[in-house]
Amino acid sequence: MTETSNEFHETQDSQIHTGSGDLNVNPVYYTIHESVQQQARGPRLTLKGDLRWLKSRFEPPQNFGAARDMLRKSRTVVLTGPPGSGRRTAAKMLLNELADDHTPFTVLDDEARTQNPGLDKLKVQPGHLFVLDLSETGEDVFHARQRDLLSFRTILQQCNGYIAVVVPDSRKHQLDSDLAQFEARIDRPRGASVLRWHLEQESIFPSDQQLASEELARSLSAPMSEIANLAHMVTLARDTNRGGDVSTWLSEAVSARIDRSNEVAQQLSKVHGGRQRTVLLAAAMCRGASSDAVFFASHRLVSALSLDGREQPRMEQEGYRTQLGDLSIDVAPNNRIEFSLRSYDRALREHFWDNYPDLREPFCRWVDDIIRIEQFTRRDRENLVDRFVEQALRTNSPGHVKWLIDRWVFPRQNGASNPLRDYGVLALLTGLRNERHGYFFRRLVYEWSRRNDLPYDVGQILVDVCAEVIAPTYPEQALVRLHHRARREDGTGNPTAYQALIELTSRDPILLRLLLDRLTTGLAKQQPWPADHFLFLAIADPLRLADSSMRSQPLAADHTIRSQLAFCWRAAMLARPDLVVQRVCHWFDAAGRTAPHDLLLGILVDAASQHLHLLGSLHVLARDWSRTTSGRADVFVRLSQLIDMAQGLHSTDYVFDHVPEEAVR
Repeated sequence: MTETSNEFHETQDSQIHTGSGDLNVNPVYYTIHESVQQQARGPRLTLKGDLRWLKSRFEPPQNFGAARDMLRKSRTVVLTGPPGSGRRTAAKMLLNELADDHTPFTVLDDEARTQNPGLDKLKVQPGHLFVLDLSETGEDVFHARQRDLLSFRTILQQCNGYIAVVVPDSRKHQLDSDLAQFEARIDRPRGASVLRWHLEQESIFPSDQQLASEELARSLSAPMSEIANLAHMVTLARDTNRGGDVSTWLSEAVSARIDRSNEVAQQLSKVHGGRQRTVLLAAAMCRGASSDAVFFASHRLVSALSLDGREQPRMEQEGYRTQLGDLSIDVAPNNRIEFSLRSYDRALREHFWDNYPDLREPFCRWVDDIIRIEQFTRRDRENLVDRFVEQALRTNSPGHVKWLIDRWVFPRQNGASNPLRDYGVLALLTGLRNERHGYFFRRLVYEWSRRNDLPYDVGQILVDVCAEVIAPTYPEQALVRLHHRARREDGTGNPTAYQALIELTSRDPILLRLLLDRLTTGLAKQQPWPADHFLFLAIADPLRLADSSMRSQPLAADHTIRSQLAFCWRAAMLARPDLVVQRVCHWFDAAGRTAPHDLLLGILVDAASQHLHLLGSLHVLARDWSRTTSGRADVFVRLSQLIDMAQGLHSTDYVFDHVPEEAVR
């Protein structure tokens, strides 16, 4: 082998006004990053954290042991049971018994909602655990997933993985015989026990007598998710009423959840005028706002629904305060609108959304209109958004929420920042957290991530919601969206998708595997994304790849990862030789701390082995590095030997230049 010149070269260049009475809601209250962080309320709960939280509150349902036996025997269990029996939580807990902190665990929400992607597109890691909840799945998807599962089970067997499938009782008769053999039916756990477990984790200790009260009876027969919500309400009552006792907190929580639909229906049967009804809806949507704000909101709803042409002249109508009194709407001493009956405003909202489905779209446009009313405070606007999104998602209208998000987060036509951006962020975060419709909003973020023309502001919202909201529970999906965005960034701004990806993969070796797999696929294309070269060099941390302290063998010893690393290194050496010098020297340094040196050096040699000029450049770079104060001759010697072997040469065929005698012994 003759010396060549080094081909790798270092480089230095490696406000709104829409009419009278509307408020200019500028200035923007937060930066984009702050807006998402401020509104991503509560601690970031990772999937593993969620599993630990559930485990501490989990009451095993009847027949849970039979389900456990089926899963461990067959690597598959099909959980059935009555509605509200906690099947999804039971599925997670069954799999959690097989997991440790390094076990890949994936909840297949998107795959349960749409036919594409199919299960054959999943990246299955060794020991991978999957939950597939088909409770809300349409018939076509239900049958498609059954077909997928037959072949997917073979992949699980090969990878030592497991899957728990949740099937509603109403679909049991549609199960294929090949899957029906894995069925395990669970029964509902005792509601009182579930509530007790939840409360005791919050240091609230109810007595048997308190849990047996008539007031609680209906709540304890509710679905498991509602009992968990009841426990949350009890905790809130405790936190806001420290002077009370457990009975008081339980009573407050139950009264906050009382069903007042019959009372609302009875009132509205006596209220026939359109204006009166708009006042009721405006008061319900804007409860807590000033009476003037509610008046203008109701007045605009009258116009939006074209009711004003049917009314008497305004001065001939009853006065507004008289209307409020007639409708049993209270005006508090601070001039804020309230209802004397707890939860009555929620029942009103539900009544209008349930009984007037044809008006849901006009209600959406009305919300977009009134959010600008100058009499609203910031908190009033946040309440308005929360209440609208709640009703839209409850009635399966996520498209209405998306319409508002698009209106509020995208910059205005002149390129100026949208003053309603923070409220669009709030709607997006609420949608992403919704158990039934979260997939819809994750899909929206995915569509944004693939847009080449995505405005910078929206790109930063995307990055932050991925990092703050999607990644803790759906880390693989967050990574995919961040990767698409990183490929399209122009390198300006902070934080960026590129930086978020590096942070995300630095915490989780499973995600590092996934990104490396995506980079390998991307760099194999005829015209790869330039960002993929930068991403690879950023995540290819040799010390982490060689570390075996947290696993049985280092990642760099895994056959698949070694071949992917070599491929990506080759792509970077050929396409961007100006970028690789510093990183290659970093690998030389790390190899000197790793026994054997071959673990890392072998990957570099494999990368260059198909191109003689790359081998030559690698040799010269190692020689020059070995002569620096931080260089090591023994690493250079071993690299040279590996290069010789890659060319079919013997070490005796090569004469080393300027290498200390002791280094070759």
